[in-house]
Amino acid sequence: MKKISLLLIACAGLFSSCDMNTAQEGVLDDTMQLDYEYVTNLRNFSVYSALRGRTVGYWVYNTELQLDQFIGMANNGGRGGNIANGYLNSSSSEFSSPYESLYSGIAQVNFLLERAEQLKNSGDLNEDQAAQVDRYIAEAHFTRGWMYFWLLDHYTNTNEAKTNAENTYGLQLVSKYDPTGDSSKYPGRSSLKASIDFINDDLNAAFSGLKNYEENVSSAFTAAGSNYLSSYAVAALQARMALVLGEYQTAVDKAQYVIANNNYKLTTLDDYIDMWYDENVDELIFAPYVDKGEISNQQSFSTCQGWNYWWTDPTLCDYIPTQETVFSLTEYEDAEGYINDVRFIAFLGGEPSNITTENGVTKTYVFWKYPGNKSLDTSTPMYDNTPKPFRLSEQYLILAEAAAMLESDKQTIAVNAITDLVKARLIDPTGFTVDATGNALIQYIRSERSKELMGEGFRLSDLRRWKQGFDRNQPYTLNPTVAANRSINGLTVKYTDDDFRFVWAIPKSEMDVNPQIRVQQNPGY
Repeated sequence: MKKISLLLIACAGLFSSCDMNTAQEGVLDDTMQLDYEYVTNLRNFSVYSALRGRTVGYWVYNTELQLDQFIGMANNGGRGGNIANGYLNSSSSEFSSPYESLYSGIAQVNFLLERAEQLKNSGDLNEDQAAQVDRYIAEAHFTRGWMYFWLLDHYTNTNEAKTNAENTYGLQLVSKYDPTGDSSKYPGRSSLKASIDFINDDLNAAFSGLKNYEENVSSAFTAAGSNYLSSYAVAALQARMALVLGEYQTAVDKAQYVIANNNYKLTTLDDYIDMWYDENVDELIFAPYVDKGEISNQQSFSTCQGWNYWWTDPTLCDYIPTQETVFSLTEYEDAEGYINDVRFIAFLGGEPSNITTENGVTKTYVFWKYPGNKSLDTSTPMYDNTPKPFRLSEQYLILAEAAAMLESDKQTIAVNAITDLVKARLIDPTGFTVDATGNALIQYIRSERSKELMGEGFRLSDLRRWKQGFDRNQPYTLNPTVAANRSINGLTVKYTDDDFRFVWAIPKSEMDVNPQIRVQQNPGY
């Protein structure tokens, strides 16, 4: 067999249809000599390039624009309009693009795992190389687990995990690299339980492998802002997954493991603002490396562009925070009546900005959370940032929510966790306490999660887990001109508590090519 393009893997090897005009992402060549350098290059591409490219841009902002915290402007040129305006069906590119990309990535990881195992068993490695290859295998298991969890959290009803996992559709599971054009061999959807078990096996293998490396070779990658995976990054994903699935004790245990690493610290004040410009890393558990060359070659993408089209016009905003979103960041005041939340500055700029509407330029609050790292600007590509897929604050929120959902003796853990987080976000935390209990505590934690993680891609999962619908047709008294220039279609979007759109459709392109899943579509589509 000659060189195998990754594009062909996505088509023939992973049962997804694809656009043959899509640019080739890279080449896997199984005719090359199987040696340490070859497997190292596979690892760099199939793990780190794969994670970097899938933790920015539309991977983050599509679910945010779909839901309740942002509203489109009438002059946004239709950018993001389908998913933001509720026009969702199985042909939506917002569903098909990540689905096909993730299964292509899974094929690449399967290829890496097989080659790494072959090299490990060849007897051709010295002791140091063998340790590195074991590390690569652990990283590959993490990457496959991360990709499958992303699919699970978007394309399955994870609310059924505790009560009906055996009878709920899960994912198409592929663990071997075996490209074929025979559609009769394409897998159908497994059960939700089988999918969860598969991901847990991957993440457990990743955790034990990386933990072993840290204990016996080097723990350098457990530092804050690490460009490489560690057992703490794995535990952070395990905590995230456990919360989604209602496995609250596991979520508590894993979040506590991450928080106990003294290398990570909740940032405060200017350091928190600077973190979004990539100048501060104390809170980052894992931050894939990005440089200008990769930006110019479109190996990384701007997350800013989901909301703001600033490189075309510095006053052009496609989507703005709703009034409720703005007001949520003004909840805390200091003794003199000033806003006491650093997130108001970091996320909204601290004051209204000029924006262009159909009636001219006016002022309102815009979403500044992804301002771009100037060191990554390359002329036209601007407003790019290093991805931030795992931050310490998320682990505090997981710990707080999971502990609050457990029996009453865990309430103190929940209160302490959410208190620590909010104190880190207050400009002046003097005298701040949390005295809520029971359901009031749960609602308070949810409110803080909604603020802290806004615009980071969690909203779909959160509202589905909380069974919390919304109606976007809400007042906007901050500026009547802006209110009159909001997207009419966007304002009509309304979700019930258990709306079927909280689970994405299996893409029609996949249904058409794979006879095994033609009757396995998610309800409502």
